[in-house]
Amino acid sequence: MIYLIAGQSATGKTTQANILNQDENFHKIVSYTTRDKRKNEKDGIDYHFISEETFKDLEKNNFFVAPVKYSGNYYGIAKKDLEKFHKSSKNIILVLELSGVKEIKSKFEDATSIYLDLNDDEMVARMKARGDSPEKIKDRLENKQDFTGFADHTIDGSKSIEEISKEIRDIVGI
Repeated sequence: MIYLIAGQSATGKTTQANILNQDENFHKIVSYTTRDKRKNEKDGIDYHFISEETFKDLEKNNFFVAPVKYSGNYYGIAKKDLEKFHKSSKNIILVLELSGVKEIKSKFEDATSIYLDLNDDEMVARMKARGDSPEKIKDRLENKQDFTGFADHTIDGSKSIEEISKEIRDIVGI
């Protein structure tokens, strides 16, 4: 199975994917991005942080599945990683935005999307807490995406990390 953890900025997607990844039957595929690393993020754990030039070179060579430019930064998943783990016995965890969800769901019948929904006020508070600039917050609010019709499961992202994790674990059957 492929589990897609999706949502707007600051909904806790990466946090939840990392929690799920602690289970031996799951593997989180780490996405590539050109955005700046935030405090407490680790290269190769949260994302593979690369330059825009490197990203574009890799994209030209068909390295990515579901590449996207979102809020001024590029994101993508290495095709080789997805293919490798899709053939294995492990469940895959991907952290995606809307176009990635659409692409993966169109290519893989066993993809299930879990949408973490969050109201604007809480989203802004979380982005401020993690140190996002006012410009970045404004940009992310203006670029919100409508996941209606693409989410197999919706979870209230304003719940505690533990409550959200329990709901996700119930969905994936662990």
